Amino acid sequence: MAPHHQGESIEMNQRVTRRTFLNFATISLGGALVGPGQYALAADPNSLMDGVAAACRRLAASGWRQMLLDVTGGELDITAPDLASALTRKLTRIDRTYPGFGDFDVAGARAIEAGTPDRSLLYHAFASPAVVADRSGVELASFPTMAEIEAVENYVYGVAPPTMEEIRRQAAGHPLGIVVYALQYNNAPRGVHGRHAQLCFARSGIGRLGTAEPLYDAKHRVFTAAVQDKPFEFRVVPRRYAAYLAVQLSGAWTRFGPQDALPDDDKRKFWVPLHKLFSGSECLKGLDLDLRIKSGLRNDLLSMFHKYLDVQGYKNNWRGEDLEHFPFVIKDEKIGSISQRAEFGTGVLEPRPGPLISPAEYKGRPLTFPVDGRHSKPTNLQLSALQTLPEATFDVPRYLADSGQDDQRSAPQFVNIRHRVMPDGTVQNLNLKPDLRQIIEKGGYDALHYTDGAGDGWVEAHCAQLDGKVDARLPAYAMIGLPDFFPAVNQRDLMLWWQREVPEKVREALWVIPPLALSQTRIAANITLPAGFSVNDATVTSIVSHLEPALGPVQRPNGPLHSGKTGLPDGSPGIFDPGWDTSQGLHFSNPDKPLQRFMAGYGLGSPFIEDAKLCAALGNYWPGVAPDATRTFAPDKQVGGIKYPYPTITPLTDEEIGMAPLPNGTFLPWDGVRGPRVEQVGALRYAIYADAWHTDYIDMLGTMTAALTSRIDLAEYKARTMAMAAVYWALGIRDPEFVGDKSLTATQKVLAAKAAWAVLSFRKILPGDAELAAAEEQSGASLLKGALFRFHLFRWGKDLAESDEKGNQGKPAYSVRVEMLEEATAYMSGSVVLLQRNGGTWTKDTSMPT
Repeated sequence: MAPHHQGESIEMNQRVTRRTFLNFATISLGGALVGPGQYALAADPNSLMDGVAAACRRLAASGWRQMLLDVTGGELDITAPDLASALTRKLTRIDRTYPGFGDFDVAGARAIEAGTPDRSLLYHAFASPAVVADRSGVELASFPTMAEIEAVENYVYGVAPPTMEEIRRQAAGHPLGIVVYALQYNNAPRGVHGRHAQLCFARSGIGRLGTAEPLYDAKHRVFTAAVQDKPFEFRVVPRRYAAYLAVQLSGAWTRFGPQDALPDDDKRKFWVPLHKLFSGSECLKGLDLDLRIKSGLRNDLLSMFHKYLDVQGYKNNWRGEDLEHFPFVIKDEKIGSISQRAEFGTGVLEPRPGPLISPAEYKGRPLTFPVDGRHSKPTNLQLSALQTLPEATFDVPRYLADSGQDDQRSAPQFVNIRHRVMPDGTVQNLNLKPDLRQIIEKGGYDALHYTDGAGDGWVEAHCAQLDGKVDARLPAYAMIGLPDFFPAVNQRDLMLWWQREVPEKVREALWVIPPLALSQTRIAANITLPAGFSVNDATVTSIVSHLEPALGPVQRPNGPLHSGKTGLPDGSPGIFDPGWDTSQGLHFSNPDKPLQRFMAGYGLGSPFIEDAKLCAALGNYWPGVAPDATRTFAPDKQVGGIKYPYPTITPLTDEEIGMAPLPNGTFLPWDGVRGPRVEQVGALRYAIYADAWHTDYIDMLGTMTAALTSRIDLAEYKARTMAMAAVYWALGIRDPEFVGDKSLTATQKVLAAKAAWAVLSFRKILPGDAELAAAEEQSGASLLKGALFRFHLFRWGKDLAESDEKGNQGKPAYSVRVEMLEEATAYMSGSVVLLQRNGGTWTKDTSMPT
């Protein structure tokens, strides 16, 4: 591993001792909500057993003692005087019909099974988000903190500590290393093998930036991003890491994974955890370990951008030594660091709260860059964002070209250029000027840089007592991404649904490219970081388990399942164009080897919301769990110098895009941009949209919210996607009827046909809707009384940019007026669509396969 340069990482200078497990930091700085209005207080343990006993004592009176007595037929009493014996005694009765215990490994027979968390009943009870209530549904009064879960976890590994010689024998001659993982205990459907609740490991993890301090939701065993009663605030979302002794093995799904194995994974090398490392004499027999955790984070978008300008021969005003300083490079604690909050336990990488976007300053002045007209030509502009890395241009849209993965992203792909800094230092907002596009295309001005708290980096472990005793030391790759607008929908769940349940005739053209999870992507970590990542190590996003002696039966969880994200790579999209939580770089070594890809945060937008706007406005452009805001802006968007419409795939409701008010009369669009309205001029009807070219999220800080989108779960997300697809089929856009040719594949043609229609309105309705009743009567069909959706679509024609020069409070309003050539209204439920075109007869359509 390459040595670290001073200042490139933050050592927390903490000995990760057992004493820190249950000590609490000041609650006002964050904390862990463990019960209704409760925060945990605990003793100062002197041994692993002390930490477990303290946690059991605190939770016993909150229903935990009785619950575990009931689950074990009275055999496990967590208040027993000799708790150590009670925890390791074999249990003859484990009732897996008890809520939350249905997916506890059938091979588990003890409260603590040495070295095996999956088979330790107490660990399952503490760590599983399905364990929340008793048989009658009465919720437990309090829940374990992260530190208390870690206390039990460490006891699992330390109750019968192995020697290094025993670990070596387990490795059986394969390389042995100290490896850092992001880890999460997942219920059965989301484990590596999907058979029982399982502790899952990935050598990369994802935290999220925000404006407020972190808060751990102990009931659901996750960090929450929501700030109560503050819809425009986001909490930072930390990610926990831990160090393990691990062995390097070829992929073997039945033994350890990886999850969702690829056909050639048996030819790849994966690091498989054997034994957790922690400080003290109870981790490895005969050794007193001093384990130290280090983290390093970087955001070097501005530095890489100015280097790119020089390489390409464009005008540039900063280079050399300046590019190593803030804010060209933002490092370490300015992005995040290993948390000092004792209630979080050890190894938690905590992002630093702060403004989502900030104007950049350097040497006491606004930091700018020259907008070179040779660079800001129309073919390099996407909805008024500068695309720094131009790709192939076309006369007509080529949707599949957007998925190209062979481009080197050596700098942020999109850069904001809409704030001109004048010679006197004042900032002129070009979004307010009617000739914005012409100003950008001409260039010749200095644009203001912006920064954000995103970044990527590493988490590593140091243990002097193990120096010379292992073959390798590998850090985890850490990402700090933007806030999550769909925290209840997991990318892997969407991927598996698309692969296994979406009808084959619909699947290929549902998105431009497959909605793969990052955990399914075989890619290296950022080799430009001073952390020693290797471009040949392409399994860092894979999710693995401990070695399984044998696969047991498929067990069904019987408690409430947490379906949201946990910060492992299965919750992040895996396509990098330029990316969502990370982007990609390319490495070329010699002509005989293919290009090798690696994750690189510097390929994202500068600032990140340039990506957010583009990927949302072009909803089909990004097959990930992210806002589809195709409805917010006019359908015929301008990308790369041409008209480039994208179809709606997973629509947001009228309320979610601010087109319709909430019951209290307020509007709450996810991005602060109000949706379209309809105007009638004589016999003609028009849809009026906010002009995407003059809409800049930087000007709208404090208006983004996940208050409504966070309520959308996987079932709702899937239902919306399939409802939209069914409506396209009812309109006559039926995938198998499209034939490909050399220039336009069948998928390309399907997407183009869908994009000819714009979704004006989309909302959920309740049974009893008067218009629906008339549609059912006229069509002779009755929709299922489940999820009911109403669509209002139109086939669009010419558009015209308009402006209100007077505007509101001195700010001109820019809009786009779009011709509505043909209109259609549809009601949809199950597999049935009731369709009406141009106010005509309602008809029933069931053409889409199910």
